[in-house]
Amino acid sequence: MKFNRGRRHRRNSKAEVGSGGMLRYTPSGVQACNGDRLSELPADVLLNILERVGTLDAVRTCILSKQMQKLPAMLSQIVIDLSPRDLFQKSDVVADVTNKILSRRPPHITIRKLKLKFVLSPSRCLSIGKSVGLAMTAQKFDAAEFEIMTPVDFHLCTDAYHLLFAKQFNNFVHDCPDAFAGLTQLHLPNMRFGESDIPNILSNCKRLESLSFFMCGVGISSVLHVEHTQLVELVMSYCVFKTVELSSLPKLQRMTFGDWPCDETPLVLGFVPQLSKLSLANPNFSGKTHNLSKLLADAPTVNNLFLEFRSEKIWVQPECPKVLAHVLAKLRFVNLDHLPEECDISWTMFLLKAAPLVEDLCITVWDHKC
Repeated sequence: MKFNRGRRHRRNSKAEVGSGGMLRYTPSGVQACNGDRLSELPADVLLNILERVGTLDAVRTCILSKQMQKLPAMLSQIVIDLSPRDLFQKSDVVADVTNKILSRRPPHITIRKLKLKFVLSPSRCLSIGKSVGLAMTAQKFDAAEFEIMTPVDFHLCTDAYHLLFAKQFNNFVHDCPDAFAGLTQLHLPNMRFGESDIPNILSNCKRLESLSFFMCGVGISSVLHVEHTQLVELVMSYCVFKTVELSSLPKLQRMTFGDWPCDETPLVLGFVPQLSKLSLANPNFSGKTHNLSKLLADAPTVNNLFLEFRSEKIWVQPECPKVLAHVLAKLRFVNLDHLPEECDISWTMFLLKAAPLVEDLCITVWDHKC
């Protein structure tokens, strides 16, 4: 067996004369790394690299080189989406970085995506809202998203906290109208609103396409009327309303509604001509059942239906296929999740007979014993 180590060593190294006349070999890869090769790349290549990491990491990276320090203000995507733990520790950093990036941006560069997750704190929110609002008046935003976190987690929130957080958020909207006028996505948790608050929020957020509520509401006896010209997606989880009425949502395509607290009709579908995906979830502790023929009477466009039963009591009443046929005519995908164990395949037949065009049926049966 023959080894050719010397030849390979010479090919990957450079020989230099060191002290005492001794030859010193330097690997070529090490020599190449002595300079700052990253900052020598073209600006468009660097921006492409920086937009693949979080904005805070991109800012940290650009601090290392004077040539790169101008790049954060040129990013077309600004995403600050920290974990809850990091977010509470770095709330000031989020506000400061947002302000510095947006205030230094060239006005001709479109922001394709702005996503900011931050804690509901009056001073920090005002700083973020003012920065975003000023940028929106001078620049074009394709998409802008606010994800609000409250300083108290949902399982520790009392009624007093819910009222306080809703008041703080209403003040935020009032103080930063330009920022909310340009938002396309908004996520809100842990708030107890007044009767006119949610309609006011919707009227301020004129470009809003996606709205999500978690542990929010107005009251157990309240009826929420939702109207908006641009809303495409609405998500409501563990929200306290007597009824949610989608009065006029001409562009709505996706609706998720989970865990309504009342025995009344939980959801009324009004003018929703493009609604295609509907997800409903409830454990039905009260035992009250609802008719799909009535619920979907004004939404025959639904082609994707997701029903979650939490392995508790069934809240959908089986109906005659002839009654259901006109509302399930376009149904293609059906998902029945966490059905109680006693509901076998025969229970689903009323759906299958009424929707002959179903292509995909998924059933999960779970025997849940607490």
